[in-house]
Amino acid sequence: MGNGYARAVEDAVKGTGPGSAWDRRNIGPSLRRFFGLYFNGDIWACYRRYKNIDEEGTGWISYEELAEIVMLPEFNLLFIFDAFSQQNALIDSRELLVMICMFSSAKLMEKCKLMMTLFDASHSGTLTAHEVSHFANLSLTVLSRCTGVTFKPKELQAALQDEFADLLPEYQAAAERLGDDHTFKEERIVGQNEMDHILQSIMDLYEGLPLGQDPPEGAVPPPVPDWNHAAAVATATPTSAKPLGRRLTEAELAHLAVMGGLADEEADAEKAKQEMLRQQQEKEQKRKAAEAAKAAIKPAKAWMLIHGISYNIIARDMARFRHTFIHGVAQALSLPNGCVEILDIAAGSVQIEFLVHQAGRKGDQRTAEELLMVLAEQLRNMKSILRRGIFATYASSAELLAGPNRDAAAPPLALGSGKIQCDQGVQFLNPRAILDEILLRLKVEQEKADEAESKRNKVLLDLKRKEEQVQALKDLKDRKEREDALRQAEETRDADMKQFGEELRQLEELRKQQR
Repeated sequence: MGNGYARAVEDAVKGTGPGSAWDRRNIGPSLRRFFGLYFNGDIWACYRRYKNIDEEGTGWISYEELAEIVMLPEFNLLFIFDAFSQQNALIDSRELLVMICMFSSAKLMEKCKLMMTLFDASHSGTLTAHEVSHFANLSLTVLSRCTGVTFKPKELQAALQDEFADLLPEYQAAAERLGDDHTFKEERIVGQNEMDHILQSIMDLYEGLPLGQDPPEGAVPPPVPDWNHAAAVATATPTSAKPLGRRLTEAELAHLAVMGGLADEEADAEKAKQEMLRQQQEKEQKRKAAEAAKAAIKPAKAWMLIHGISYNIIARDMARFRHTFIHGVAQALSLPNGCVEILDIAAGSVQIEFLVHQAGRKGDQRTAEELLMVLAEQLRNMKSILRRGIFATYASSAELLAGPNRDAAAPPLALGSGKIQCDQGVQFLNPRAILDEILLRLKVEQEKADEAESKRNKVLLDLKRKEEQVQALKDLKDRKEREDALRQAEETRDADMKQFGEELRQLEELRKQQR
């Protein structure tokens, strides 16, 4: 993020030891205890659960919705709601998800990948520098809630805008061409590779914070993979629970974090402690089962090879192509765009390496492998959503491979030769489809031929220029040799004349003596 962001973080969190604002307020240590055992899969599960709840896209979360997204005991939910709710009514959804990311134990790159999804308004996998500054501001807002130190978002944004050119050469080139303000607000330059490069500038600072260290002792384990089920939520979090009608004091927040909840005046504190101990033991016993179940919801890796188009064509507007692919595949599989993740796009002709994540929504229990099977079926069917939707232009000549790596990748469906390519079984019976396929391939080959001809002409032009330069050098050499010969002839003639004059003088003297 650069020195500006690093200075702002250091000002917000000046220390984490005993007596510091971080320690006194006890919000940061408590959140680290709540989410310290959350890893990459767990934070994405929270994101997908939120997307299922906020169907209208309001961007705000009530207390009841918080209980469905984060499965924690009631007193912990009250603690979070009191720390992050605005006017004790609603929580900003992005601030909540950024907070869960920050206080989890996922890798820094993994945390930023989810944050990029939150702030990517184009759903193309790339951000503008302005969107990067938004989530940098929000991460500092979360840290400020933990320490009580305020910061100025506009000053941070100005500092980031000044430093982007030094961090990314692509940004500097675009700024020189289009202007700094336009590039900062409009140009989608920051992809995953650029973000990884930016994060290197704050890695040392991050590893020095509690957020970048091992989970604290007594951290709450994450829920089991099916924790978004309504019955599980109802069992773990009573729906009748309501937030307090006032904000808690710092003393009450500390009491919640240490003692574990708001006990009613008539409740038995010892029973509450025993109940907490029992719940922790049950969660500990389910940990191995949860880890085994998580393996079932790992994403599936696949490669889509598009033979009917040149890489140079899509490279002209890579952001648009990424958006088209993600939206087209997600639409075909009835998934949110966030469940389709592009890892890399390479030449030859066009090779897209991507992940498909399980949706995890109610009523959709398809595994990632089953989703790839559905995608393969869609490639075979000319009337499918994939073949007729936004990705239709590319899908007609696409081939799908799946596996842990490129060398071991194989077609998800074993039909004929084992390749899902060009809808061969259907197109064989459809002359129009065959003609369209041939015309498309001819167009691609013609473009390749035109490009090769252009390169050939350029080489010939360069060769002609070099030949002209060689001829000019030869002419210069011949002229120099002629000039040297003339000069040598003149010198010889001068020497002969001088000798002849000397001989005449001697003869004249001899004649005088004879007289």
